[in-house]
Amino acid sequence: MTSFITDLLSADVGIRAPMSLSTGHETPFSDLPGFLESSGVVSADPMGGRKVMLRPGDWLFGRGSLRVTAMLGASVALVMWIPRFRLGAVCCFAHPQRPGGVYGLEGAGGMYGEDAVRWMDERLDRTSCDWSDVELSLAGGAQQQDGGAGERNIRWAQAWAADQAIEPVQQDVGGRVLRKLSFNLADGSLTIAHGGRIGSPDV
Repeated sequence: MTSFITDLLSADVGIRAPMSLSTGHETPFSDLPGFLESSGVVSADPMGGRKVMLRPGDWLFGRGSLRVTAMLGASVALVMWIPRFRLGAVCCFAHPQRPGGVYGLEGAGGMYGEDAVRWMDERLDRTSCDWSDVELSLAGGAQQQDGGAGERNIRWAQAWAADQAIEPVQQDVGGRVLRKLSFNLADGSLTIAHGGRIGSPDV
């Protein structure tokens, strides 16, 4: 069971209005306070700053010198970048929807896609952002046979994005390969490396 981690580094949630850098009087992005809210594993990054490793069901919302990594099999990562605030969010969901009769614990959870996007929507609302501010990328959804968990996760994520009128800027989904995701919250850069073949359709 993942632990809940909230790490506020003098974050000021009052910084909500879009800022222009044209006059030279506004605070540059590099001076905005960093913060991290995540259920992932946080550790020091040898390159400076911190890194967060996400497992299936983990989520993250934050800003600053943070590097996010995740290993993806059938799980699909929703990777969100909000350029005007240098904010990032990631959730690695393992199933599209919570099965009937299954109730979650109190608090946020990212195991199910429908819960993950509800959690992200709450975070966006707190920062006065909406889905039109988001650059979305999708990764993962590996499968070994048609109709497996990976394919279901991909279909759900793509349908949800279409409902929100969000065109993903990057998609690396499907196939039979494991993926390693690396997302840098300092600049929004995202890289996805392919590894070995997935061993089970529901990993």
